[in-house]
Amino acid sequence: MATRISPDRPIPTKPWTSGRVLTPAQRERKRYRDRVSKRQKQEKEKESLNNLHSQVAALHRLLQSQTRLDPGLQSMAMSSEESIGSCPLPPSDIHSSLHDEEPCSTLASRPSTALFDLETVAPSRQTLGVWGNGHSTAWSTISPSLQDSSSCMILEFTDELLAQWSGLSILDICSDDKLNEDAIIRGILEGWHFLEDRAYSCPLWKIISQIDERIFIQSGVLTRLTMLSTILKMLVAMTYQNNFKGVPPWYRPRPSQLHLPHNRTADYFAWPGFRERLVFSNCEILTDRFFKYFASCFRLSWPHSISNAYEINPGNGLYSFSEAFSLHLVDLSKWKMCKAFFSVFPALEEDMASENVTSPSFFTLPPDNPPPVLSI
Repeated sequence: MATRISPDRPIPTKPWTSGRVLTPAQRERKRYRDRVSKRQKQEKEKESLNNLHSQVAALHRLLQSQTRLDPGLQSMAMSSEESIGSCPLPPSDIHSSLHDEEPCSTLASRPSTALFDLETVAPSRQTLGVWGNGHSTAWSTISPSLQDSSSCMILEFTDELLAQWSGLSILDICSDDKLNEDAIIRGILEGWHFLEDRAYSCPLWKIISQIDERIFIQSGVLTRLTMLSTILKMLVAMTYQNNFKGVPPWYRPRPSQLHLPHNRTADYFAWPGFRERLVFSNCEILTDRFFKYFASCFRLSWPHSISNAYEINPGNGLYSFSEAFSLHLVDLSKWKMCKAFFSVFPALEEDMASENVTSPSFFTLPPDNPPPVLSI
């Protein structure tokens, strides 16, 4: 006789592989959670893939912008080990004598017209090929003007360019640190052509882009981020009626800069002693040859990868410096010059710190309080 099942009794269900028997309602809830979890996983994978595509696209745009500036540009793929403690200058330049170099003292000294507020003055490897520490430079494609040991064309260029801020008012410029950081990082990673596509573009960004294209375009990403962001801070400070509260104490004008006429370019170097040397010597050392070595030999002691130097705000899409990188920027002890620089300009060892070639600084000089590695 067949057993009859009461309509009020729950229909038996097949056990799961774990042996647990779920009711239809429980099964449906579990299936729903599984679908949500699977969808979230797929969205996360899709987002990661989009981020990867964005980074590849940014690198591709950077390659295109570099190629437009120099059609003969050749990317040099070097590992971080190959670039440690090395300076990519031609050996003939490294061992050449300074006796052949004529000073720029014949250049008429252009007095700095900036009226500093004494109360605010405190006492005193090619980027495309290196994404490890970003210091390698391909000097085989350097501009011929930078090969000339006696030319002072760059000094003349920067003096005239840096004088442009004096004609600007506070209303003309961008004083938002976040927008300025985004402009610097975007210009370096994606190319300065982005300025042409924006409804608003700060005139100081144009000045920075011209400095980059004339001096630092073949330097590493870290060098360009460091130098250009610091120069922009000084430009903003000077435009804001010489209010230097936003710049590090070591970057504020020295007494000699306040009272003696000098080339404007001297005000934008980081090292206080070197700025005073330039004021008293009429910038005679700032030949085009100097700028070539300076752009190639600068090192920021940064113990992380380049991608840890900046972040992207997912809400507004703006680039910004990471907290760890911002702390390195304002620590002058992290600003180094490689040994090859001092073999050509030995007197400047009194003004600038030297990178330890045998024990690279980013291995021997870790942060006092190591910051967490920031993901991009």
